[in-house]
Amino acid sequence: MRYLTLNINPNARIDIDNDIWGKETIRYNGEIVSEKSSVFGSVHSFEKEENGEIAKYEIRISLKFLRIGFDIFRNNQAILLN
Repeated sequence: MRYLTLNINPNARIDIDNDIWGKETIRYNGEIVSEKSSVFGSVHSFEKEENGEIAKYEIRISLKFLRIGFDIFRNNQAILLN
């Protein structure tokens, strides 16, 4: 099930999927960059080249009050907190 699609810029998109068994899948422009299984959430990290530079991403998935929370950081700067 798709939980989130975030367009970072016109050339980059992050998708976050999760299935009923707790398998979290992170895609960057359709390419799987991280997969983990979790009940209460986890932290996914990956690097991608953007405009000739390496961008470091960290995605924190957590169980919040009656919902799933996503915090996304690019080069240690928050781009989505919820």
